[in-house]
Amino acid sequence: MATIIFKPTEKCNSNCIYCDVVTRKKPKTMSLDLLEHIFKNIDEYLKSKPKEHIQLIWHGGEPLLLGEDYFLKAIEFQEKYCPETKNRIDHAIQSNLTLLNENYLKIFRSMGINQIGTSFEPLPNMRGPGPNRDSAFYNSRFMKGINMLEKNNFGWGFIYVVTKKSLERPLDIFFYLSNLKPTGGFMLNPVLIYGNDKHDIAMTQEEYADFLGAIFPYWWKHRDRYPHVNPFKMFVENIIENKRTTGCEDTGNCAYGHVYLGPNGEASQCGRAGDWDIISYGNIKERSLIEIMQDKQREQFIERNNILLQGECKNCPIWEFCHGGCPLDSYIKNKNFMHRTNRCEGKKLFLEKYFLPITGARL
Repeated sequence: MATIIFKPTEKCNSNCIYCDVVTRKKPKTMSLDLLEHIFKNIDEYLKSKPKEHIQLIWHGGEPLLLGEDYFLKAIEFQEKYCPETKNRIDHAIQSNLTLLNENYLKIFRSMGINQIGTSFEPLPNMRGPGPNRDSAFYNSRFMKGINMLEKNNFGWGFIYVVTKKSLERPLDIFFYLSNLKPTGGFMLNPVLIYGNDKHDIAMTQEEYADFLGAIFPYWWKHRDRYPHVNPFKMFVENIIENKRTTGCEDTGNCAYGHVYLGPNGEASQCGRAGDWDIISYGNIKERSLIEIMQDKQREQFIERNNILLQGECKNCPIWEFCHGGCPLDSYIKNKNFMHRTNRCEGKKLFLEKYFLPITGARL
């Protein structure tokens, strides 16, 4: 399945402390003409690959700022230009939920969407509108959104971004997040700082490992009660149950499976690559989706696996579920994709210091 990280708008109604896309760029929104053009391209792509699906992940910014009519237009374009392929287009969406209403949920259900991905932050003044990040207003709207999802039988899950400000209260944060009872669980991700750390929220890999380590003994003891907490669940599945489940950054096979499409039609490898202008596959106004997905620059992500296996990751016991981490993290540090990331050290430290001694598992 090909995955399109689809960002028709960069506008956002929140001012998250760990996001500077809105302040660094002048936020843009995709025209309806370009939206129409993209659905023509999706149909062409799927006709060229009759056994494939496309997952179209609506992203932002905040996609609900587009308005209900924008999504209705997308449905109209899909019906008009993809009559034979529409059943192979799988829609998904990421939203902060603060603008959610019943009309949106009806529209999303008609698009085949029955769950929504989001993110949450319990610490004050980390997320919210305005320069001071009005977290009380934000959280109130977020909770209303959750209630609306559950009332309408929509599933949901979220990401929590671990920052330096999280380190003093790991278990308190875990209990708060767990009590939200997301049907899709949640992921504890380390903050990613690509520019200056203006808010002093960056942390070391050792600090992230210790944050996870403060939570893990409790989670392990009560894992039946909290089954869907990552990265713990993924480590259990990979190391103890011998399954291979990873997030996109650890798969090692994103080369020809992902593409980012931005509000002006610009194409890149994924959302992070597009936000940070790391790699360009041109523009869908001038190149077809088929051409973009076959861009020769993608070969370097295949080559990366070979280089790492012969070098920095040779004989690494967690290669099968790490693959040297996300190539974009390598680029930020090394200005190329051909190194493992520093997040590998955090994973290994967590496993050696906490996971393996507590579970009795072996790599």
